[in-house]
Amino acid sequence: MNWIAGIGMALVALLLMWAFAALFISMAAGLIVSAILWLPLRQWRRNRLLRELEQNPALDWQQAAQQNTATHYLLTLLVIWAGCAAGMVTFLLLPRSLYSPDMLSLASGIAFAIALGALINTTGNVLSTRQPAQQAAQTRASWALAASFLGFISMPLMMFASPHAAGWMVLREELRGYDSTQLRIPLKVDDAEHRQALLTLVQPLLEQGSQVFSHRASSRSGSSYTLRAALPARYRFQAGALELRLGGLMDEAQLQRHLQALVAVIDNKGIDGLQLAYAQCQPSAQGLARQRFLGQGSQRMQALQQCVHRRQIALNAALPLLKGNLQQIEFGWDVFRPWLSWPRWQAVDLPEDEDGLLKLDSLR
Repeated sequence: MNWIAGIGMALVALLLMWAFAALFISMAAGLIVSAILWLPLRQWRRNRLLRELEQNPALDWQQAAQQNTATHYLLTLLVIWAGCAAGMVTFLLLPRSLYSPDMLSLASGIAFAIALGALINTTGNVLSTRQPAQQAAQTRASWALAASFLGFISMPLMMFASPHAAGWMVLREELRGYDSTQLRIPLKVDDAEHRQALLTLVQPLLEQGSQVFSHRASSRSGSSYTLRAALPARYRFQAGALELRLGGLMDEAQLQRHLQALVAVIDNKGIDGLQLAYAQCQPSAQGLARQRFLGQGSQRMQALQQCVHRRQIALNAALPLLKGNLQQIEFGWDVFRPWLSWPRWQAVDLPEDEDGLLKLDSLR
């Protein structure tokens, strides 16, 4: 019967390794980074002890090896933090099929617990360097106990305080990079007033170009709910032009509608604020079909009227500054990584509440 129990335990172990493969891989990556960084730190400490032994041949080697400096403890803390960061980055860079978005919160909780425990433990070690041997041992033991306790309770707290699964999905896309529609709109007169007018003109493009990520989660009672977070479109003014990077690839028909409106302004055609507002407030074909399927026709018309009225007021003030001041638009797509770009990009302001994100999602 023992071999049956052994096979069962092996199967359970394999199942756990498969279910938490991403977590184990990221932990292994963090341990490897910490081990690599620990080697020069260990060699530095050894060389310091050898120099002390040369200066004092009567020095007790074992006793000296047990006495570390504050610098050594602080460097050890940095090594642990580097391992936590490497493990978290590895987790985010793993293929999406290896884990569910819910595990992102678990991984962040584990990394934070280790980092906080190491900080508290290091604080106690640094304080003990200025105390007598017996008191120093008590100090280290007390702070080590506090590090274990606070690190343990901080993990669930971090899981609730950190971004939810949809928020982690957005952070993952920003770290990994994502396919993005890019546009460049040169200005003939590049000053603050014309920049603001151009931002007013492309505001609907930035909002509709932002991508909303959603994740279906379950509560303890068994009911389900949807978590949402937005990957914002970004913009910057560079070399006399407005550069845009949308939060993904925009639908071709929707993009062409926005481009035609911009071209009409560039060519200084007789387009007024009402016509332009109506063109910019139209949702995508997918969003329109979804609203029809859900029977939201009256709500869609009401939202469209409000959007057109609001946009017409803004465009009536911006169009006189822009007609004849814009040059040919350049557009395409590339893989965009916001954190690698310089000068920095500015994210468009988006709603954070559930209703606002749901409305934003209906525009794509």
